[in-house]
Amino acid sequence: MDLGSNRIKDWKPLERRPYRYKKAAMHFFCPLCRTERVITTGHRLSAINYVQIVLVTGFIVAVSFPWAGLKGLFAFFPIWLAFEGVRRLLFSKEVPCPHCGFDASWYKRDVKVARARVAEFWAGQQSQNAPQSSPEVQTEAL
Repeated sequence: MDLGSNRIKDWKPLERRPYRYKKAAMHFFCPLCRTERVITTGHRLSAINYVQIVLVTGFIVAVSFPWAGLKGLFAFFPIWLAFEGVRRLLFSKEVPCPHCGFDASWYKRDVKVARARVAEFWAGQQSQNAPQSSPEVQTEAL
């Protein structure tokens, strides 16, 4: 039984990374263009983020203590919400492939929208790579 017969012999990704990312949250291959991908930020808060939330809350309580007293401790919840939102936005910004435009999160939600976004990406790439010709310049026939 030959397990290697199903593999593509001349596999050529768009980009090969000669270096490794430290502490990558995800390491995978793009399903559309087969390029090696790494996402450095996870979508969940880490222990360090919770320490940062507590420190920011402590600072806000210390600054607002003369006016609000210990009611400033309720600032923990909006700060936590802000940290979660920013973390998820940073993660969702990293998900689309920079080489082919494939976005796995859109593919999970709606395949038609994901296909349209890939088509828009390639249309934008083609318009950037198209040579710009100015209408003022005319070639003379000799």
